[in-house]
Amino acid sequence: MTDFLVQLSTGADGTLDGNGLDYIEFDVRIARDPSCPATSKTAYMALAAFADMEHHTTLTAESVAGWSPERRHALLPYRRTVAACMGRSANTFDRAVADLVGREVLIVQPQQNPDHPGAADANLYRLTDRERWARQVLERAANPPQTHPLLGADGRPVPRVLRTPGIDFIKLDARIATCGCRTPNYKAVYAAIASFVNLISRAITERPPTIRELMACTGLGRTAVTDALAQLRADGVLLMKEQYAPKDEGGGRLPSSYALLDGRLWRARAAVREDREIAQFTGGSTHQADRGGLPTTRTGVYPSGGRGSTHHADTINRSSENRDGEPLPDARRAGTGGKAREPRAARAPKPAARGGSAADRTKKPRTTIRTAPSRPVPGEETVFAAIDALGVSKHPALRVPPLRRAVRDLLSAGRTPEHALARINAGWWRAGAPERVASGEIRGAVGFLATVLSRQECERPDCERGVLLASGEECRACGLRETERQAEAARRRLEEQTGDQDAAGAGAAADVPVAVGQAGTAGPVTWRCQAPGPAGLGTGVCGRPGRGTPPPLAMCPDCLDDLQRALAR
Repeated sequence: MTDFLVQLSTGADGTLDGNGLDYIEFDVRIARDPSCPATSKTAYMALAAFADMEHHTTLTAESVAGWSPERRHALLPYRRTVAACMGRSANTFDRAVADLVGREVLIVQPQQNPDHPGAADANLYRLTDRERWARQVLERAANPPQTHPLLGADGRPVPRVLRTPGIDFIKLDARIATCGCRTPNYKAVYAAIASFVNLISRAITERPPTIRELMACTGLGRTAVTDALAQLRADGVLLMKEQYAPKDEGGGRLPSSYALLDGRLWRARAAVREDREIAQFTGGSTHQADRGGLPTTRTGVYPSGGRGSTHHADTINRSSENRDGEPLPDARRAGTGGKAREPRAARAPKPAARGGSAADRTKKPRTTIRTAPSRPVPGEETVFAAIDALGVSKHPALRVPPLRRAVRDLLSAGRTPEHALARINAGWWRAGAPERVASGEIRGAVGFLATVLSRQECERPDCERGVLLASGEECRACGLRETERQAEAARRRLEEQTGDQDAAGAGAAADVPVAVGQAGTAGPVTWRCQAPGPAGLGTGVCGRPGRGTPPPLAMCPDCLDDLQRALAR
């Protein structure tokens, strides 16, 4: 397990960096709003990281007038800068901003570059959440919370995710909010879990949320939520504890309990800042207090010192063009009325960019990132041969990076080639992928097959088709084996009924002569239903007997009716 949080907060010397924002304040209702896309939530997080903690407003263009382009791009929310924090394109950021403006949670004001009059600069963004939080405090004071269950218009209890949570905002790590290497789904699930944990202990204090409730908060599917949970656990951001009911109550599985580890990092960074203050005091240097007087106990943000304190560069918002190692001051933390402090070193400002705006077309030098290829794993030849037999690519599967990466990741996680072949059989052949590729429903056959190999249906990473890899026991989380047992029992019952009907039909045909083609008579079994079944479980075929001339579609009336209703949806 890699500690993703510590990696984000480590400076160039490998020690924990105590500068910059610890966390951002995120509206809890947006975190639990399934109608708000994950990209809009991610844009909200990134803009909150660029805004000051007191007014939730980004820096003005006048506050950084005369500064170098790399400083401006580190402090001002340019489209490409915020899009990089989201891990998406600038057009995606524009759509997210339009969505947030339509929800009346964001106000956008265009700005001009003071160094180049008439040229557009980064927009001024203001989050209107603080005004809404103030109104909600007054509403809660005027209307105490109800003790009886809240009922909806239909008389049923309102789901927990749609009720008023009783808090206004949640805390999210600022480094994760501005890290473009994590997807919007990852950040949306992170925000949803944070809306259920305690603000101080960062652990669940009441009933933990179920997977369905997390799906309802984010608007994502089960696979997307479980994948994000697995990534959060792998990053060391989340701890999950499985819970089961007592044996006298059935021993059923209860929702997993969650605990976020971001608070541990915030406390460690606060200790680093405190040690630095003590070292300055004992070393004889005079500590200059922040002139703005920004309260640190409520916001959890450490204001920078005066001109006598050493400022370290922000590892997240450091521009790739800053080749001289010039430190980038973080003016968002300063309580100076939106005016940024001057840099400590008195260097001559570099010439500003001509555009300096969202429409800045200055090209940056390309950087080629070379990564070492993954190592071969035992058994991969069998899987690659099976993939090559499918004909999804004109190149061998070993030379296709998505397929090679998916196969090796699957086999490196403790799976065997038989597990990979079972996934291909279920996700490619049984799902009708060849026909869907031919019809154009599936555009990228390589990407679809890589998803089939890497997809994890169960929330437990050690579960493979309902069986735990380590112990071989049935997984209680997904219930796949229970479904297969039901399908097998239904198949045996259907075979017994079919055998009885065949025996009764054969006996009647031997006792009473039946004229071929005579109306009102029942002939022997001449065909069987070939629809997937039984009972729509997709295991085998239906197999119900049919008499007379076989229809164009070898399907019984029940299966044909189910197919027509499915197509009509």
